Amino acid sequence: MTSTGTQPLYRIKSVIDRVQLDAIGENEQAVLVFGPGAVARDVSAVLDLLAEKSTRCTSIVLSSRDQLADFQPLIDTDRLFYLSCGDLPERELDALIDAARMTDGRDAPADLFLPAEDLRRMATAENVADVADAVERAIASVVETRRSRCVLFEREQHVLWSPGDASEEASAAVGLVSFIVRTGMTVCLSRLAGDPRVDLDLDNPDGDSSDRFLGVPVRAARGAIVAVLVALRPEHESPFQPAEVAMLEALAAHASPYLATWLVQTPGSPFRHNALRELDQPLLAGSEPLRINAAWTRGTPWLAVATIAALLLALLFSVGIGHG
Repeated sequence: MTSTGTQPLYRIKSVIDRVQLDAIGENEQAVLVFGPGAVARDVSAVLDLLAEKSTRCTSIVLSSRDQLADFQPLIDTDRLFYLSCGDLPERELDALIDAARMTDGRDAPADLFLPAEDLRRMATAENVADVADAVERAIASVVETRRSRCVLFEREQHVLWSPGDASEEASAAVGLVSFIVRTGMTVCLSRLAGDPRVDLDLDNPDGDSSDRFLGVPVRAARGAIVAVLVALRPEHESPFQPAEVAMLEALAAHASPYLATWLVQTPGSPFRHNALRELDQPLLAGSEPLRINAAWTRGTPWLAVATIAALLLALLFSVGIGHG
């Protein structure tokens, strides 16, 4: 057991013993790491026993590719935080554990100047599919890619989906995109093939495991992941460079408020409506007109009346002098 962090961590390498089970059961919440080589029936049995003790578990499972299908019932019932079809390097496993404990210490992305047309598409989108399409177009403006994708994360249902793909929703417990959602890490691979986190049906629907992969999380204002930006390029092209990674991270920061508006916040604010109307039908082609504080204009009607009266009196006085 490791006790640092907001929740205790327990590593279960094989079948759990009674001592460890009782120790975990003393906690209200715990992070569990099963494996490597975990078997679905053993994981399910442990989770069932801990459920009887009212311990809420966030479970990370390191299994093998031939065992993945056996975990489907646990995925369908949202009982797994992440499932890997192989062992993971310590850095990547630590990132999953940190995410399970709700910790976050990542740096802000670099700045980026996007073409105005890309920003306009995002701002004037009428639905989340239009926003995702605008973001995918913007990815191509930032990095050279064969295919770009904006995969959305539905937090309440724990599913991933992409408006541009005909595929159905996918669980957020399996796959490389899911790993990014769970950890908030940026992932850059020189080749998809061989990585234990990869699920080609979700990570690359084209099914090419030789593609190079770059995936970046999109965070809402409070740090919640709302989407993942994905760039793919063929193996014969150059690997993604650090500058390209930084550019895609900066794009994710730009896209965040537009995606969060539809995925986290409630759209329909009058301020948003007015802003969209101003983009489509600007009041003036030139610079913004001078805006005067209302306090300066409260006496304007009376001043106008007094001015007109003074002019009339002056006119009558001048006519009287002329006739006199």
